[in-house]
Amino acid sequence: MAPVVALEPLTNAVLGLAAAVLMLAGLLLLQRSVVLLARARTSRREPILSRLVYDAVQASPIQPERLTRLGRFDREVVRSILLGLALDLRGETAEAISELYQHLGFLKRDLARIRSWRATVRAGAAADLGLIRAPQAVPALMTAVDDGDVRVRQAAVWALGQTGSPATLKGLLRLLGDRDLIVAHRAQEILAERGRELADGILAFAENTSSRSGRLAAIQLIGWLRITTGAHLLRTLIGDLDPEIRVKSVKAAAAIGDPGFLEVFHSCLEDSSWPVRCQAAKGLSLFGSRESIPRLSRALRDQHWWVRFYAATALAEAGPAGEAALSSALADTNANVRDMARYLLGRGQAVPVLP
Repeated sequence: MAPVVALEPLTNAVLGLAAAVLMLAGLLLLQRSVVLLARARTSRREPILSRLVYDAVQASPIQPERLTRLGRFDREVVRSILLGLALDLRGETAEAISELYQHLGFLKRDLARIRSWRATVRAGAAADLGLIRAPQAVPALMTAVDDGDVRVRQAAVWALGQTGSPATLKGLLRLLGDRDLIVAHRAQEILAERGRELADGILAFAENTSSRSGRLAAIQLIGWLRITTGAHLLRTLIGDLDPEIRVKSVKAAAAIGDPGFLEVFHSCLEDSSWPVRCQAAKGLSLFGSRESIPRLSRALRDQHWWVRFYAATALAEAGPAGEAALSSALADTNANVRDMARYLLGRGQAVPVLP
């Protein structure tokens, strides 16, 4: 049996651990109590402060005097109210909110927070600056776009999309080929929303960039935004050695819908890459031209199912002559041709989606 003296260190350790657990539980309970009290106080004060914010914003010019005399807690509630309003409002009211936000010193604080050593703080500051849409924040956001943390960078890109002018947005073009895909995708999303303001810049970037991923993203934008002035560039890119660039270019050309691409699509039906042939056949279905019927009939013999399917779909869109060619294919000696003609004629308008 171990002597009592030998057990004393173990007993002390157990008691110490128990005391630490009790202290931690007490701290957690205290923290929860503080949070609940803060929420209760916010619920009581929010209606009153919302009214003060409304009165200040609706006045012309704004009248922030009553808000400047608030205590620290109430100021935080006011800041939260302003950010919530900025999320939904536009026009003159949004400008008034931004002006009030700046007058109360919140903008200055966000500009300081965006230089914090903590990445989460910098990212939060960038997001808040985007909500407020203050032009004064643009230089800081442009710097944050090159931050070392990807969370900060994508928040800054989003904020610039909310805040920046067309000249500022042009600076986001280089991010289409960014090393961080999440940043590149965020830049593409912003440009898809506002890219019509800088169509020429998108075309120039697609033509001159050395980034493959950037060029692919820019080609997609040309199609999404229906930039008709990009037709000449797309004709050039459709002849690129990279099959992915060719297929993106054919899709963009089909989105533009320029009949001048008819012969280009005819040539693409002979491309070595099946996705290019498929998108060309799909694009020809938009034109419904009788000129395409002989080439589409040959495409019914393609080795890839999706090419055959969209060739048959395009024939169905080419009017009575196309439907006649499709019906004639039911007697073809090639089983693939017969099966595709039968499949499409049997499905009618039910067209599956290209993967």
